[in-house]
Amino acid sequence: MTRAEERDSRHWGVPLERLTPDKRRAMTRAHLLAAAAEVFAERGYHAATLDQIAEAAGFSKGAVYSNFASKDDLFLALIQERSEAIVTEYAALAETEPSDPAAQISAFADVYLRRDADLTKEWALQAEFDLWALRNPDVQQRLVEGSRAVRALVTDLVQRHFDERGTDPPLPAAQIANLYIAIFQGLWQQKAFEPDAVADDLAARAVLLVGRALDAEASPKRRRSSARGQTGGRRKERP
Repeated sequence: MTRAEERDSRHWGVPLERLTPDKRRAMTRAHLLAAAAEVFAERGYHAATLDQIAEAAGFSKGAVYSNFASKDDLFLALIQERSEAIVTEYAALAETEPSDPAAQISAFADVYLRRDADLTKEWALQAEFDLWALRNPDVQQRLVEGSRAVRALVTDLVQRHFDERGTDPPLPAAQIANLYIAIFQGLWQQKAFEPDAVADDLAARAVLLVGRALDAEASPKRRRSSARGQTGGRRKERP
């Protein structure tokens, strides 16, 4: 029995043998991802090895390869897991204020910025991997796919906000989503270098400020005519 399995057995208070194979695999994967997050953050992406991650998780290297094809695959899975965790936390916040998309966007910004205890290591790791991905098209494509999912979520919130107000945004919703994401990422970088210079609620305040400016520039929704070419009277029929 591995150290990770012993911890699980003590935590759940039941013999590990009662776990189903699917649950055991899921728990092994969760331990590997948690260990990978620590090792990657401590050593950096390139310096970290799968042997170190396996040791930190209390498994053999074979257990790593039975769950992840490579170090790239493991890191991308870690990014996906964290993105899903952010979305899950956001969804819980969204349920408390379902009628106010602007507040939901602000809450999402706050969650995104405040998740990690050591923002310096987390940002450095993300920056290191981003540069690595730029030189590896296959990895870059998988990274982009994950980013698109987050951007689609924010775009949907932006569009909902203007739809509920009965207005058209001054910029396409996808571009506004990019603007909000840039706020999140820019403040994350600043906070990584100077934690005391960036207040924890600055992301939420910035999003609200930009949101008010966008609302001020929005225009009433245009009603589309039910028939093209119709001008007040009946459509003129062709002879």
